[in-house]
Amino acid sequence: MRYQGIKVTLVTGFLGAGKTTLIRHLLEQSPPHERWAVLVNEFGDIGLDSAFYADLDIAITEVPGGCVCCTTSAAFQKGLNQLIRQYNPDRIFIEPSGLGHPKQIIQKLRSPTYHDVLLLTGTFCVLDARHLSDERYTKHTIFNDQIASANGIVFSHVDQYTPKDVALIDATFAACSQGEVKPAIFLSDPMALSENALDVSLSDSVAYSAIRYKALENEHDHPHSKPAPPHESQDTVGQIHHDQPLFLQQGFAPQRHYHKQQDGMQVVGWQWSKTHYFDADAVTTAVNEMLKLDAIYRIKGVFVTQSGQALFVNAARGALTMSQAMWLQDSRLEIIGVAAEDWSKAIIEGYADLF
Repeated sequence: MRYQGIKVTLVTGFLGAGKTTLIRHLLEQSPPHERWAVLVNEFGDIGLDSAFYADLDIAITEVPGGCVCCTTSAAFQKGLNQLIRQYNPDRIFIEPSGLGHPKQIIQKLRSPTYHDVLLLTGTFCVLDARHLSDERYTKHTIFNDQIASANGIVFSHVDQYTPKDVALIDATFAACSQGEVKPAIFLSDPMALSENALDVSLSDSVAYSAIRYKALENEHDHPHSKPAPPHESQDTVGQIHHDQPLFLQQGFAPQRHYHKQQDGMQVVGWQWSKTHYFDADAVTTAVNEMLKLDAIYRIKGVFVTQSGQALFVNAARGALTMSQAMWLQDSRLEIIGVAAEDWSKAIIEGYADLF
């Protein structure tokens, strides 16, 4: 059967789950005769996620400020229409903010506006199974909505799972109520999803398959399964900077700074001129210290270290990944965390010479 319209793959996932990593993996599988594109959105206003696709020869359209999760958003429709008109892609990947509401996005994609234009062929939720036992996630409405709206669950950070984590996956998804559509499960190390699986919602049936991951079925300690050291208490937050190097020398004030809240979370962001060079070791040390704050969920940044080069930083819930790559634009940093705790003030005070 031939399906008409541009195929759309929606990739959701809570803050730091690994959506960008999965989409980059999928883009590498793009058939030579097809044009694939990405519509990316962030909770913040600076536009950091698109920077992590900058090295790929792919069409990218960015929707600012969390607008993609709102069905009435003119910015979302404008960005999507622009992508369609300008590139006429065969498939569009939509990466909402980690705080995006998937049901609203799905409703918009299936609305009369895009009838015979778009075909939503699969909604995937990138999920770190360790969060299934963490109430900071399981009690968040958006976290649960992302899972409930997915045709497929793609697990991330699998190399750090314990047998208990795998057992919880099995218990969680096998416990779906009778009659519910059960998502397909994709569990591999490293995280992977084949191009053939993207049209999962077009299948006659989507069934849950029990997890059998042999590398995790033994009772021996996994190399990454040891408990993480306890987070520093909120009382020590304001002392972060005392023995830590600053990001850069004094006087390099940011060109832009913003702070906003939504859905019980807050984001703070900064942007610096591309002529301001950062010390990579100082950035690494400072980000690791910030990650000790229990209220912080995600840190993303691009820091210019020398002309034409930058350090790309992606950190979530204690895990930090970094890479060096060519970059000709400015430096940017966004931090997302719980709105109820005043961690942003502590960070600003702790790194006064930066912020």
